[in-house]
Amino acid sequence: MIDALWQDIKYAARSLARRPLLTAVAVLSLALGIGVNAAIFSGFDSLILRHLPVPAADDIVLITSPGPHPGNQSASGAGGVEAIFSYPLFRDLERLKGTGLTGIAAHRNFPANFAYRGQTISGQGELVSGGYFPVMGIAPVLGRLLTPDDDRAPGAHPVVVLSHRYWTTRFGSNPAVIGEPLIINGHPLTIVGVAPDGFTGMTSMESPHVFVPLTMADAMKPGWKGREQRNDHWLYLIGRLAVNTTRARAEAQLRVPFSTIIRDVEFPAQKSGMGDRDRAAFQARTILLQEGGRGRNTGRAEIAQILAVLFSVTGLVLLIACANVANLLLARAADRSTEVAVRLAIGSSTARLVRLFLSEACLLGVAGGIAAIAVCSATLRLLESLMPTDGGELDFAIDARLLLFALTLGLASGLFFGFFPALHGVRAGLAAGMQAQSGRTSGTRGSSRLRSALAGTQIALATALLALAGLFIVSLANIARMDLGIRPEGLATFSISPDLNGYTPAQAIALFDRIDDSIRGLPGVVSVTQSTVPLLANSNSSRNVTVQGFDAGPDADTVASYASVGADYFKTLGIPLLQGREFTPADAGPRVTATIVNEAFARKFNLTGHAVGTRMALGAGDRKTLDIEIVGLARDARYSEVRAAPPPQFFIPFRQTPVASITFYVRTAGDPQQLLSSIGGTVAGADRNLPVDNLRTMPDQVRNNVSPDRVVTTLSTSFAGLATLLAGIGLYAMLAYSVARRVREMGIRMALGARGVDVRRLIFAHVGRITVVGGTIGLAMAFGLGRLAQSMLFGITGSQPNIAGAAALIVVAVACVAGVVPARRAARVNPVEALRAE
Repeated sequence: MIDALWQDIKYAARSLARRPLLTAVAVLSLALGIGVNAAIFSGFDSLILRHLPVPAADDIVLITSPGPHPGNQSASGAGGVEAIFSYPLFRDLERLKGTGLTGIAAHRNFPANFAYRGQTISGQGELVSGGYFPVMGIAPVLGRLLTPDDDRAPGAHPVVVLSHRYWTTRFGSNPAVIGEPLIINGHPLTIVGVAPDGFTGMTSMESPHVFVPLTMADAMKPGWKGREQRNDHWLYLIGRLAVNTTRARAEAQLRVPFSTIIRDVEFPAQKSGMGDRDRAAFQARTILLQEGGRGRNTGRAEIAQILAVLFSVTGLVLLIACANVANLLLARAADRSTEVAVRLAIGSSTARLVRLFLSEACLLGVAGGIAAIAVCSATLRLLESLMPTDGGELDFAIDARLLLFALTLGLASGLFFGFFPALHGVRAGLAAGMQAQSGRTSGTRGSSRLRSALAGTQIALATALLALAGLFIVSLANIARMDLGIRPEGLATFSISPDLNGYTPAQAIALFDRIDDSIRGLPGVVSVTQSTVPLLANSNSSRNVTVQGFDAGPDADTVASYASVGADYFKTLGIPLLQGREFTPADAGPRVTATIVNEAFARKFNLTGHAVGTRMALGAGDRKTLDIEIVGLARDARYSEVRAAPPPQFFIPFRQTPVASITFYVRTAGDPQQLLSSIGGTVAGADRNLPVDNLRTMPDQVRNNVSPDRVVTTLSTSFAGLATLLAGIGLYAMLAYSVARRVREMGIRMALGARGVDVRRLIFAHVGRITVVGGTIGLAMAFGLGRLAQSMLFGITGSQPNIAGAAALIVVAVACVAGVVPARRAARVNPVEALRAE
């Protein structure tokens, strides 16, 4: 059996080699279809499917507790509010015994400035408890990892573990770094180990450079005093299931002691300021264990939806490619009817002939899978170029899993598109017998119908993909036309964090003033301002407020977003001030006395028409002294996301609040891109050890913020164009073959008086039938895909007849172009030569 199969493969390879043009077209079609699918699979595998590189990753669980989290809430890309805990509550849980978990650990990312041998860069660190690495069950590649002994007393364990990537890129994989000092946020920490290769923590979008003991949190987060506060929620918790313990069993064992802690410890410490409804919900809080073997990401559901849509698109592209190759093989099978008849006559079995045809198809599929690696690599480079520049370190490398996926998909595609041509080839041989014609017959009616059906399928899929791409294009255009409330043109922005280098708030403000004065002296600079919250950077700060005249019940929503900003903030950003005044350098002092609010704030707190002059206070409660005066009303502007409506927002002078990290905005009369290098030099002149983060123009910042929309639109449009091209090529090949097979028929028609225009009309009528049927099915599919992508669209619904109609017109045009050359050839048939050839 193996010898026979090997003989079939060798014969199939020789047969394909004798027809290089057909083989090349088939392999190229498959390479395009498989390659784009492999690229999206790489993203899906990296962000959704891949498990943590730790032993028994399926035993890792994420610990969450839905319900009220009163007080301060500081979440990150690792999870939402339901997943964060206070430091004291974590320690309470860590001490529990008999919970079905071998251990409970905590982690939280933090921004960091790293100084090593006089060179400073900015990056990410991860605060981890002593049980973090034991729960993970991993071993170091160098030195040691952190243990519970490094997590005993606050500030008493100045040690650090390097990530493998940081060790290789910054330290050149030098083993001598163990024992050397690394200054992080102004504090010297001793390097004690290097984490294993591939381990980047729990969150793929937040790859840390270093791991620091949790007890060093106060040192790593200068000015922060919330470590011991039960109403300061900021830690993410994980655990590992004990042997032979399920998540449900461990959750049940944790539920009773957790409820006791919530009722007897947490509630007495946090009940003030909560209404009756929140008190009841708080006391009813329970603990949940979620699957954690793949890490954690807040945006995993959104990423999965985007990738699912792209997978649907690339899957349809592959179907078009398969239909294309199936049509080529059908045509070739019809031409080989005499060969098949001879083989049957000398004793070959039907199964053997089917296997021979399938061998050729599988060889094409495997060759297409191998060639798809180049297409995959190009698609991944395109995908990486569209990703935000400040995103996490994503691994889209071509690895063994991707190669296996491409080859498996190629082999499966070969079986898929080769099965029906194999059956039709054998049937054609059986029908022809030893009386097979010379190859100029039109073949069986069934094979002709199947070729037309495959061409119609390509038309349908291309129409659906073009319509979907049109929806994304219009959606992105709607985003681009949106009024952001600011004037991004002419703006440059950058961030600095002197607090991470040990600056006090007073020293930081003095530094800000020096940098401000220096930048104002640069050529072309019109104005300069600052903000503690970078605009359109997915950053948000909010807190409760008490507003004069607003009746806030016990469960009323009094939360508003805010930012501490500099003088000329609204002028620099181009936000119109509707009433009142801007902040000036005179708005300084030890406490906040003035604020500016936006229109959404005025609407929420019933201040429309009389906002200026109203007084307010930070925080909620009846006993608040209303010591802040609203001195201005600004027009609404986008805050954290381009797609999100402006939230209720208030602004306070940064000189009246302790600020140590800030974002600058610089408006120039010229091209802001040309200003970026000068800004970097200016900051270096003030402090050469201070890293400059996110130095870019504001239009670039806007593009970063809408990168998911750009990724989906660019890829779906590219794939739809590719699908349309493949469909056009497939239709052309089918028509060209059909004309070649019908030369005798065309000659008879011409001999009986048919004109060239009549023959062309005959060919285009065939094109028209295929296009109408395929286009109609494609339009129905387009509305289905539109509903699937509805949540990803902006300012448009998934059912747009005008966009679907435009897609259909494009496909009709492509079909007509595909039919021009075959129709011309058919019209030029010489009746005498055609009949003589018979």
